[in-house]
Amino acid sequence: MLNFIGCGSAFNTRMGNTAAFVTEKSSLLLIDCGGTVFSRLQELRLLETLRNFYIVITHTHPDHVGSLGEIIFYSYYILHQRPKVFFPDKKLMESFLACIGVSCDMYALESAAKVNWTDANLGEVSIEFIRVPHVDTIPAYGLILKCKEKMFYYSGDASAIADEIVNKLWSGSLDRLYQDTCGLDYPGNSHLSLKKLMETFEPRVREKVYCMHLDNQIRVPEIIRHGFNVVSVEK
Repeated sequence: MLNFIGCGSAFNTRMGNTAAFVTEKSSLLLIDCGGTVFSRLQELRLLETLRNFYIVITHTHPDHVGSLGEIIFYSYYILHQRPKVFFPDKKLMESFLACIGVSCDMYALESAAKVNWTDANLGEVSIEFIRVPHVDTIPAYGLILKCKEKMFYYSGDASAIADEIVNKLWSGSLDRLYQDTCGLDYPGNSHLSLKKLMETFEPRVREKVYCMHLDNQIRVPEIIRHGFNVVSVEK
């Protein structure tokens, strides 16, 4: 299953920026890297023996890419390798990285909507990006990740869950669903409220739903009381 470096929203700094990872021996697949993530990677000593490094980005808000530049610099100058970055909008990612001084020769960018490869340690890996509703100013993506013989949906930041994903959870195709969840509920909210999450999933499938990207208005006991789970953060 996915491991988490942090599980907070942009303003919930106590819980750290939400980011997930899968690791095996010298391979690491990282999903998002907000401003707090690089320091946490070092604290957890996840970069020390790294040889195969994959970074998946859901969108370019600061709490999801705030330390991407630092991580690429560290990988290039200290680990002497180019990490592979996955993001569907090639022009946007290249422009963003260029603006913070990261040149194209420091990383490899994969911008296909669907991609699969075989890693020596992680085995067969596939990612399918799915456009999700979040804000009007930048594109945002959820993703279906297949890794280590498990299949997950990871929402990134989204105000709704596509019927396709809901049906996959109902049918048992997904092992887990990770959804950004907030306590605030109001028209035009760019995140999914706990109220809407409850309306989307009946109790019998809620054990497969893991809440993340929690805001300051939500309470973990309330999430648990309604049958959902909360991701646990690595110590």
